[in-house]
Amino acid sequence: MSFEVEYFTLVPADATNEYVGLGGTPVTVNNVALDVISGTAQALTGDFGVDGTNVVWNDASYSLNGQLSAGDKLRVIYDKS
Repeated sequence: MSFEVEYFTLVPADATNEYVGLGGTPVTVNNVALDVISGTAQALTGDFGVDGTNVVWNDASYSLNGQLSAGDKLRVIYDKS
């Protein structure tokens, strides 16, 4: 299994739409990790979710919903297909 690490600096559209697109498809959704740089590690399903190739926080049930802004930096680690 190989892991992919991707970094994102949110632009206004990312913050408004509340998702970022990954460069690959996670083999197992449960093996996706998200860290807010200068913040803390986030929990899958509690803080964010995965929808296909997108990491999302666009639902009120996610604790990151409405919390991220343009300029925030994210690190996403996942097993890539």
